[in-house]
Amino acid sequence: MSIITITTDFGVKDYMLAAVKGSILKELPDARLVDVSHHISPFDLEEAAYIVKNVYPNFPQGTVHIIGVDALPNKHKKLLAAEIEGQYFIAADNGVLSLIMAEIRPTKMVEITLNQYEEFSNFPTRDIFVRVACHLIRGGILEIIGKSTSEYKELNNIKPIIKEDKTLVGTVIYIDNFGNVITNITKKFFEEFVKGRAFEVQVRNLNFDKINTKYSDAVKDFDKEVEYHGDGVILFNSSNYLEIAIYKPNLNTHGSASTLFGLKKGDNIYVNLV
Repeated sequence: MSIITITTDFGVKDYMLAAVKGSILKELPDARLVDVSHHISPFDLEEAAYIVKNVYPNFPQGTVHIIGVDALPNKHKKLLAAEIEGQYFIAADNGVLSLIMAEIRPTKMVEITLNQYEEFSNFPTRDIFVRVACHLIRGGILEIIGKSTSEYKELNNIKPIIKEDKTLVGTVIYIDNFGNVITNITKKFFEEFVKGRAFEVQVRNLNFDKINTKYSDAVKDFDKEVEYHGDGVILFNSSNYLEIAIYKPNLNTHGSASTLFGLKKGDNIYVNLV
């Protein structure tokens, strides 16, 4: 099964995405191409890392993932290809793979050396990543296209910080299409910190003393449910990241969790032991 996923910040207005797909299909006419997202905010590595980390477990082994975000190489930024849990990831060494590799070490990883990046190609997603992806789909090995490495850059905000043993400081790493706010606090990290003790989640000037299990926990009476609700809810989402959400937000009138709580990427939330 020849599956290649593509994640970029190209958008769909320009020609770049079609050029990448066309280049793949010239070499592999039967390839199955899956668009993960092309609306990553320009150069937003945390956003790309969160999306790729949470989509790849749904694909079969042998899938190749092209990540064309902040991919322009230079003498300080190498290009990587890695095998992780039987799947392949092709990206620049800019930290975008570090959210995955924080939990799972790659089976193999190489620094791509194809013609030394075509003298620093201005379109590496098409000129380099496509060649690597097609090579892997044909059954090629990583060692042919690069030299083995174990070093990679890490994003600054991939892990929360424990402060004075009483406060867990999390960071907003992603805001989804509904305006829900996702932090870098995983359920595992949270539970290891709290250890069953009483806590409060501090979001701006509001404190929450419980974690909900589902979005609809915000509804007090389903018999009186209306189309939209502005009630806030804190829960671990389907990817097990701590999320601040508004149940069924109306983005045009009532606002979302991001707007109502005044949260944006890079902001902190706090879990305080009480």
